[in-house]
Amino acid sequence: MEMAKWNLRENEKLIAQAAASHVVKFMMLPQANPGTLYVTNLRVAFVPSQGRASSAFEHEIGEIESFSTGMANTINLLMKGGEQHKITGMFNKKLVEALESAGVNRA
Repeated sequence: MEMAKWNLRENEKLIAQAAASHVVKFMMLPQANPGTLYVTNLRVAFVPSQGRASSAFEHEIGEIESFSTGMANTINLLMKGGEQHKITGMFNKKLVEALESAGVNRA
């Protein structure tokens, strides 16, 4: 199943993209959905390459309250509305730098 391509908007600059997994609870169990996390000057988006299509998300930088890092290369994104996203991957150091560069606060 081919996932939709993700496109930059006008005046949007890609800061980083990296293979990652979005960990989503499914029937009370955490399930890792592989894909790509994109960090731009305007938003953060996750596009799954396999797993549940519902694991996709996109948030404007201004909607993100903060992010924190945890065990096993985990990044936790906290939205201003209380929603959270857990991202795991080998390239999270690069993604942490990209989030900071985009102006997201580190908790």
